[in-house]
Amino acid sequence: MTLATTGLSPFPPELFLVLAASLLLWSRVHRVLLRLMAWCCFEWGAFRAALALATLLEWLPLAAPMRARLWREKLYAHSALGHTGTAVAGARRLAVHAKADGCLLCATCVVNLFINAGLYLEALDIERSWQGPSEPELLPVERDEWTMVRFNLVEAVYNLGGWGAASARLSALEEAARTYPFLWNFFPVQRAWILAHTGRGEEALAALENVDRQRVNRVYRSEVHFTRAAALLALGRYEEAEREARRGSRLARRVSSTRNGLFLLGRITMAAGRLEEALRFFEAGATHPYKGQGGDGLLAWGDCLARLGRQEEAREAWGLVLARDAQSGAASEAASRLGLHERRPATSADLNRAAGA
Repeated sequence: MTLATTGLSPFPPELFLVLAASLLLWSRVHRVLLRLMAWCCFEWGAFRAALALATLLEWLPLAAPMRARLWREKLYAHSALGHTGTAVAGARRLAVHAKADGCLLCATCVVNLFINAGLYLEALDIERSWQGPSEPELLPVERDEWTMVRFNLVEAVYNLGGWGAASARLSALEEAARTYPFLWNFFPVQRAWILAHTGRGEEALAALENVDRQRVNRVYRSEVHFTRAAALLALGRYEEAEREARRGSRLARRVSSTRNGLFLLGRITMAAGRLEEALRFFEAGATHPYKGQGGDGLLAWGDCLARLGRQEEAREAWGLVLARDAQSGAASEAASRLGLHERRPATSADLNRAAGA
């Protein structure tokens, strides 16, 4: 082996290999690589690059806390790419670790992965069965992370169909969220999403005025636009809603966001009376490679087909809600449309538990 670069030729190439190996054994380099992996996931949306870094890091002698972080970031990347089976399998293993070691960062990760996979009741069980330190014993940074866990569970509650319970849970977190700038900036988005879906579009738009979009991580910026679109849809301002939904779709970094944008555009164009156009959006969403959650979109697809007189196809679409998002409130509605009233995804006891009752 020879080196042609001027000034480097006197040095044996083996020396460079030794130096490179030494660097890869240095814990500070491990921290830098893990930070780069996190940036790939949450700032750049470069999830495949994150997995490539994970492959390298798995060969290195990481300290236990770094290996746990690697595990989390790798699962986040799999989930964002739509590798739901891999993400859920990893989440189940990580849940054991989170409960055993009281790792709140791992608990946050597990909750997110379960929700993304439509396992809302399993996500809520993380909170119910938590054996970590009690809240008064938590350090400030740990208290913020526990607030994040409960904040994310708001999504599990409304996906179960408990919009009122979700609103109550979110309100109970308001004071705790104020001390966590990252979460407090996104707090109005969650509130606006609930308001929009309970017919309070003006209040939802007002809530979104409190969001600094530049401080929202790139991978979540599309959600701000989707939430504004949902608020405008609730107000019947369809052209504006469509523009916001398209803006969100252009910013989407996760495959779930891309699929959700298609379903949202379908709902908007259906509400505007453009049924054939809506059908194209719904079909694109239904055939998208990402199959997690999405019950509301599939339910609306069936409704659109029914309005066009295509009853058999509508029933097939409603059946997909039960197959793909079985725990959701949308699944309960789909079961009702299909005459399968026993197929309810969550009982009143589930929603009481979800609200913290």
